[in-house]
Amino acid sequence: MTTIAQMTRRRGRDRESGWQRAYYRLVAAGLTAAIGGPQIARLTSWLFDGSGIGSHPLGLALLLAAFAGVMMLVSWAGPIVVSPADVRWLVLSPLNRRRTLARSALILLTLLTAAGATIGVLGAAVFGRPGELLFGVLLGSAAMAAAGSAAVLLQEAEAKLDWIRLAAISLVAVAGALIWLRPELPGLSTAQVAGAALIAAGLLMRLAWRALASFPARVLVNASARMVTAAAASLGLEPALLASVAEERYWRHRRLRSRRWPRDGRWLIVRSDLRMLSRRPGRLTVLAGLTALPTIVCLAGGTLSIAVAVLLAGGLSAATTAAAGARWEAQNPEIPRMLAMRGLSARAVVPAALVALWVGTAFAILSLAGFTPIWCILYGLAAAPGLTAGALRMARRGPVNHAMPVIDLGLGGIPTGPLFWAIAGVDIAALGNAPLLFGMTPLSLAVQAILGAALLAAYLNHNR
Repeated sequence: MTTIAQMTRRRGRDRESGWQRAYYRLVAAGLTAAIGGPQIARLTSWLFDGSGIGSHPLGLALLLAAFAGVMMLVSWAGPIVVSPADVRWLVLSPLNRRRTLARSALILLTLLTAAGATIGVLGAAVFGRPGELLFGVLLGSAAMAAAGSAAVLLQEAEAKLDWIRLAAISLVAVAGALIWLRPELPGLSTAQVAGAALIAAGLLMRLAWRALASFPARVLVNASARMVTAAAASLGLEPALLASVAEERYWRHRRLRSRRWPRDGRWLIVRSDLRMLSRRPGRLTVLAGLTALPTIVCLAGGTLSIAVAVLLAGGLSAATTAAAGARWEAQNPEIPRMLAMRGLSARAVVPAALVALWVGTAFAILSLAGFTPIWCILYGLAAAPGLTAGALRMARRGPVNHAMPVIDLGLGGIPTGPLFWAIAGVDIAALGNAPLLFGMTPLSLAVQAILGAALLAAYLNHNR
């Protein structure tokens, strides 16, 4: 008589036969070779051509930005992460902690080494030094392994400040300074720098390996829960869950001081938005540094229209940063009911003020660099209402509606749910700042101010 376990095993074997796995792997390898082969051949020809980029500071800024991006991802992930099953059964059991985490550490080292080698190859191509390809790969891999080991040590020490993220932000600031100033780079030997990086990476990796033996379990539990939520958000196409994970991670270990509430509910809302904004000084610092980005785009050879598009994107990001209170209200409708508040007029005060300051400062830097007239600073006031309405709409858009139909274009389907979710808020911001996108004249400034104020008033009246 066939048991249920035998039927389950038989179905599993039929469903995952060896030739099917081989077929899928061959198809995947063929598609990867067909798609990535020409790009790899083009990169290889550029690498061994030896031309590189004309400006070495610009190439170094590109490499620093790529390195900072990888480190931001490592800082957000853990970097030591184990599966939920291992957290519950192995990490919390009286087993050797280092042996339990050795597999995760090896995977992390492999990924970081691969990313560092890629950056090293890119560096040899950027600087036009194909003869130093091996030293570039060694330098990139060693630098990435050293940074990852430092991240592991900070995770084990449960540091209050995210030093890896601060270092990544500092690297982005240095990259921006290199693009802006274009200084002469010192002629250092790649072999000597790679040797020093290998020594530092070896020491840090040894310390990180020792730290695995006393790794705290609560850090691993939090990292595992965070990655499970991130995986669910990625598979389910729910970006809002990622924002919730980041918010919960930031506020989990912070002690907040309470103060006496004002009597007027509207001032309470404004004050709460100001308090939430002041408790994230890192975001304000990044926003302050990004005010020079439109000018950097112009200095790098971009047109003024591209700089204006970058400026509006930065203004929308600033407004979204200050609209966290509106997002919390959308997720928790009991908050405005408890405060006996209706509408979003109070929630629009802080985002509008921050946008006006950010856009005005960006236009002031453009004016000082000679790309725009000085009166364009007034666009900070004119663009604030439209960007504020877009930010409030983005903050209150909620999860993706996957029940919406899929548009079939013949070459593939486009899901309208994620599409409408992505453009929610951007549409209002683009419509409210359309005069600025078509030109910068006193007439467009006046039209911009009227159109933005009308859109913000209509949006606030619609959500009363």
